[in-house]
Amino acid sequence: MPITEQILNQSVPMHVRSNHALEHATLHVLQERGNNVPMGGISDGGGFWIYGEVDTETILEAAREALGRLAAGESDLAVHPNCGTNIAVGALSAGALAWLSLVGTQGRPGRRLRRMPVAVLMGLIGYRAAQPLGPKVQEQITTNADVSGLRIVDVIRHDLMGYTVHRVSTRMSS
Repeated sequence: MPITEQILNQSVPMHVRSNHALEHATLHVLQERGNNVPMGGISDGGGFWIYGEVDTETILEAAREALGRLAAGESDLAVHPNCGTNIAVGALSAGALAWLSLVGTQGRPGRRLRRMPVAVLMGLIGYRAAQPLGPKVQEQITTNADVSGLRIVDVIRHDLMGYTVHRVSTRMSS
């Protein structure tokens, strides 16, 4: 088994990946139900946070539906177009190509300046070319749509500095 699979299949990364899939699926369900307020989320090994002006019961119902749909095989719900993974993959690709276009210009300010338009163009090409990779990285690495054994423990509302956030706590059953 490749080292990446060994790492991704360990307990903590697997819990984070499953919660990340459930977070995305919950956001999809909320959007399907017409909750079009700005929302986002972040996952960890014990669950995930949803931020946005949505009431607690609505989030609980959406999370339960999302969990059921993932368990029933709707793995496409685990991938979300607004995931930070998409941004990270695009930014890394853009930065790498822009940097490569400047290789060999160290200590030559005039040459580096002349290559700057090429660096910008390569960055744009890198970002655009990476667009299809973000969802693939989500699917293969940052989420795990197999949520068997995952259960929702509770949803708790928090008001932080004028913003509403909800903690959706989960647990893996043995």
